[in-house]
Amino acid sequence: MASNVKPGTEQERRDVILAAGIDVFIEHGYTSASVDEVVRRAGGSKRTVYKYFDNKKGLFAAVVAGICDQMMTPLGPEITDEKGLYDTLENLGRHYLSILLQDHSLAIYRAVVAESSRFPELGKAFYEFGPGAAVLRLSKYLSLQNDLGVLKIEDTESAARQYFGMVRSDLHMRAVFGLQLPGQKDLDQSISRAVDIFIKEYDLDQ
Repeated sequence: MASNVKPGTEQERRDVILAAGIDVFIEHGYTSASVDEVVRRAGGSKRTVYKYFDNKKGLFAAVVAGICDQMMTPLGPEITDEKGLYDTLENLGRHYLSILLQDHSLAIYRAVVAESSRFPELGKAFYEFGPGAAVLRLSKYLSLQNDLGVLKIEDTESAARQYFGMVRSDLHMRAVFGLQLPGQKDLDQSISRAVDIFIKEYDLDQ
């Protein structure tokens, strides 16, 4: 929960407003959220909010980008050349699913889906900063494995999308609909199956 604090620097003020916006949009969705509530939690005035974000839509777009960045930042260390191919893909899949199934991630996903027909730029931003960023990071790793002679993949971006799709299976959609969250056994099976199929298709040693 954002605190009612008046920070000193421009960046600090913007960050406090953004943190309050994340809380408000997650709790109320886009339509029911109000700038007044953001101001109440962050302090300051509507004028300050509009100074940094122009309007409610601009604040929501910044919230989407901020949450996606939080979602994607931990994925960086998982894609390295220090581990073997199987371990790297398994660790990446495990971390990706754990981020995707967090309450905040599910809440912002629902909000974006609900508003993307009216504000398609929000859906675009969510994809580019979230799933699209994950695809690009994995694609770069797969290209490196191509160069090292470990894999043979003609289109690494398509292969990366394929991998994440297999990892998600129907687990993410079930969570979005508020059905029972997958247990650890379900997660482990989805990840292991995805890695096995992926390596079987692309690993030169298979």
